[in-house]
Amino acid sequence: MLARIAIGAVCFFGLALAAVLLLYAGSPWVEQRAIPFFGSRFYDSSLFGIAGLFTVFVSVRLLQGKAWAWRAALAASVLMLALGVLIFISALNPRDEFARSESGFGIGISVIVMAPALIATILLILPPVRRKFAFSSSTGVTTQA
Repeated sequence: MLARIAIGAVCFFGLALAAVLLLYAGSPWVEQRAIPFFGSRFYDSSLFGIAGLFTVFVSVRLLQGKAWAWRAALAASVLMLALGVLIFISALNPRDEFARSESGFGIGISVIVMAPALIATILLILPPVRRKFAFSSSTGVTTQA
């Protein structure tokens, strides 16, 4: 039961991230004055749209009990946690006056990135969750232990 709740919470975070990515994929076409992240509206829409769809796909497969989805979700949450720590450290050590004036924003962003990533990482490495995916075969079909 604990494993199902933990996986559900991780999938909730994944689907929330997918919603943000898909909203950002459509935003360059809605807001005409927005500066594209990758240089053009087409690249922004395609790359963020593909990332959002992939996040939905992994979240759905994680709910279905696929072992590769658990590994992908764990790797993504650890990478997001590392990114949050990197942003936090760079906000605490500003290099110039502009970075010093924006350090509060950097600390806020790092907390926003680190909090869901830390929660997802902890939930994914709980022993009942690991056991659920440890008995999976290479095809991802889970067996009851």
